[in-house]
Amino acid sequence: MRRTILTALTCFAAVAIVAGCGSQGVTSPAPRTIIGSVPKPTLEPATAAFKLKGDPVAGKALFLKSGCTGCHTLADAHATGTVGPNLDQAKPDYRLATARVTLGKGAMPSFKSQGLSDQQIADVASYVVKATGGQP
Repeated sequence: MRRTILTALTCFAAVAIVAGCGSQGVTSPAPRTIIGSVPKPTLEPATAAFKLKGDPVAGKALFLKSGCTGCHTLADAHATGTVGPNLDQAKPDYRLATARVTLGKGAMPSFKSQGLSDQQIADVASYVVKATGGQP
């Protein structure tokens, strides 16, 4: 009986030792010290259109007729453009969408200067946000 208990304890100890072999445990990255201030994320400017409530239904019609489909991919509009960002992936929030449509950036022109009113810009932005599931 002693021999059985001794054999069982020996096996248990061997299993415990083998189970711990190669185990490194959980490690955490070392903290980084930042000297100075941490940069704050920049918000897009709050344009006049940002302060309006947009109509996504009207915005879809404007998106289709204003040439947006030629540059952007947006599944809801069956748009497959590759010049501008893929809106389905970007999921812009309402502030970003109103700023970009109003002011333009890079290859994207300002649609405010092309004749869209603040309400129309709000409508397009509202449509894009709703169609992509972005933050209102």
